[in-house]
Amino acid sequence: MKILSAAQMNWVDGETIKDQQISSLDLMERAATRVFEEIKQCYPSMERYSFYIFCGKGNNGGDGLVLARLLDQQQAKVRVYLIDADDYTMDNLANQKRLPGNMIQKITDTDQLEIPSEVIVLDCLFGYGLSRNLTQNWSQLITTINTCGAKIFSIDMPSGLLADDKTPLDAPIVQADMVYTFQSPKLALLLPQNQTWVKDFKILNINLSQSAFDRINSNYLYVDQALIRSFYRKRGKFDHKGIFGHVFIAGGSRGKMGAVQLALKAALRSGCGLASAYIPACGYSILQTAVPEAMVITDPEDAIITRFPPTESFQAIGLGIGMGTAQYTVDALKVFIAAMNDTPLVLDADALNILALESDLWPLVPKGTVLTPHPKELRRILGVWQDDFEKIAKAKVFAHKYHLYVLIKGANSAMVMPDGEVYFNSTGNVGMATGGSGDVLTGILTALLGQGYSSKEALLMGVYLHGRAADIAVNRLGVDSLLPSDTIDYLSAAFIELTQGNDGLVY
Repeated sequence: MKILSAAQMNWVDGETIKDQQISSLDLMERAATRVFEEIKQCYPSMERYSFYIFCGKGNNGGDGLVLARLLDQQQAKVRVYLIDADDYTMDNLANQKRLPGNMIQKITDTDQLEIPSEVIVLDCLFGYGLSRNLTQNWSQLITTINTCGAKIFSIDMPSGLLADDKTPLDAPIVQADMVYTFQSPKLALLLPQNQTWVKDFKILNINLSQSAFDRINSNYLYVDQALIRSFYRKRGKFDHKGIFGHVFIAGGSRGKMGAVQLALKAALRSGCGLASAYIPACGYSILQTAVPEAMVITDPEDAIITRFPPTESFQAIGLGIGMGTAQYTVDALKVFIAAMNDTPLVLDADALNILALESDLWPLVPKGTVLTPHPKELRRILGVWQDDFEKIAKAKVFAHKYHLYVLIKGANSAMVMPDGEVYFNSTGNVGMATGGSGDVLTGILTALLGQGYSSKEALLMGVYLHGRAADIAVNRLGVDSLLPSDTIDYLSAAFIELTQGNDGLVY
């Protein structure tokens, strides 16, 4: 799914009107009807509810006017607050005329209003077409909306939030409980810095022209199940463990052997044929007992890693989890990286912390390596950034320079490719915000690389499945109680979804 800029979305809207031989008024009706259907699912007995709809002078306001009519037809109590203007769009004017005049109250951006907390607010002031920051004149109205205590639904975008550019933190912006956005996500909805204004969003399919989407290019994309299914490899009847790769996971230090245990279990749940761990000697009994399906090789030292064995016989390597940064370990990693062959590699945790300090080693890291830093590790690698747009830009430069695949972890984790493409993940939840989740992901990615998936495919699939397994687990356990080991337990359910046909059977 492509993530388009505001200008590109406007072009697709225009192409849809031409391709489908409909009017812009028809398209507005279609979009607002889809929102209405979603709201009706939330509030099926609409006659019991009051809706305050705030409409701007443009087509986003036109969407709100259509919603007002549809809600009124369901006997909901509706008040429309329409910004007073001299230059309404034609579709906005047309939908004003379709409403009873006494339903619309015209207001200015400085009017003082009272919004009861028991109503439902629909924010239709500005959509993706907003091209500049709102002035402080809007602060009073938007602050009134934000502080009223009512449930707030924004249509397409929270009013005041720019779709594909930085919006200042002090700008007037509606704080939406839910954003219903059309056809594809907007970049701003996916960025952590905007979480104050976007608690959640849902993409509504309004059947925009697929031909138009196919003809337009974007370096920003959204990962969904359809994309993962397009390259997922089903297993054959006569396949055997030798086909699915022998993976090597190295890490651990005294007190941090759980990281390797989680990664090993996740790798085995993700389909690798064989898994071996390389750890300090103190962890031998722990891993042999906790993960009997895996093989264990130990370092001569009891508490830390001081050297790495030959790895030519493995199909993928995951390295760094729980490893620590003792000087012997640093020296061992230097030797390992300098002698590295072309075996697919995942670098995480302390491997990245060491490389951040030994930046002259980056040119030696094999091309195609996958990096999975958490935010602090990423900052050590890239340096400081002022906002999420700059963070992504820095990651793109770094990934291109060294031909590496860089994961930016977050609610919609961004996966930066060496060619400049950035994929945003659609799965996952806040229950994953606990120590050990990254170790699980390292195991998943290493297993997928070991099965022959490319670095790009492994990163996309691994992050998607990691999040999807956690989503399934959360439905049963809740976000407060989710553990990384729970995510491993539900990996099988996430994989099963990829193999199910429309009839629900597994093929």
